[in-house]
Amino acid sequence: MKKNIIFDLDGTLIDSMGIWDNIGRDFLKKLNVNVPDDLEEILETMSFEEAAIYFNKVLGVEMSPKEIIGAIIAMVKDKYVYDIPLKKGVFEYLKKMKAEGKNMSILTASEEDYVIPALKRLGIYHCFNYILTCTGLGMSKSGSDIYNVAAEKCGFEKDDTAVFEDALHGVLNAKKAGFYVVGVYDSHEDKNMDKIKAEADEYILDFESLI
Repeated sequence: MKKNIIFDLDGTLIDSMGIWDNIGRDFLKKLNVNVPDDLEEILETMSFEEAAIYFNKVLGVEMSPKEIIGAIIAMVKDKYVYDIPLKKGVFEYLKKMKAEGKNMSILTASEEDYVIPALKRLGIYHCFNYILTCTGLGMSKSGSDIYNVAAEKCGFEKDDTAVFEDALHGVLNAKKAGFYVVGVYDSHEDKNMDKIKAEADEYILDFESLI
């Protein structure tokens, strides 16, 4: 494995994608806002801030983007703080990489408010040099530049850095940025599995296969 590793979080290290299946839809329904049939596809590559702006500007939610983000965080925070588990083999793999002196960071579309408590509860917070969020960087994973910016923030040389992603758009954009990419299986990406396998430099069903 490369000297440096940038991990996606949701669907890659933690089994959290189910939490997000209907969160946007549920939020909008509570406000009696008409929900587009393809909402999940629209939101898939957006950062929190981009989604909040979309809800406000396009769907007419009468809350500021900041208020929208706060309301959605409140809906999911307890799940992260108390319930969401690591994916199979993650704890052991991170422990092994840490012992080998790898530099590891997280790049996530989720928010620090609940990510850091979750990482601490799961006993892996200390493994990472940096926890980078799309909101913190002011960017989203809908483009490839965020991976270059993340690596620069962490002091990681691209040639010595691997990116772990479960989602097709993440795999494609990390590859476009020129990184070595490891695709990670998640059931929410079943429809894209063949494409992910074809595009990633390496593909794993779980982290136990790397231990």
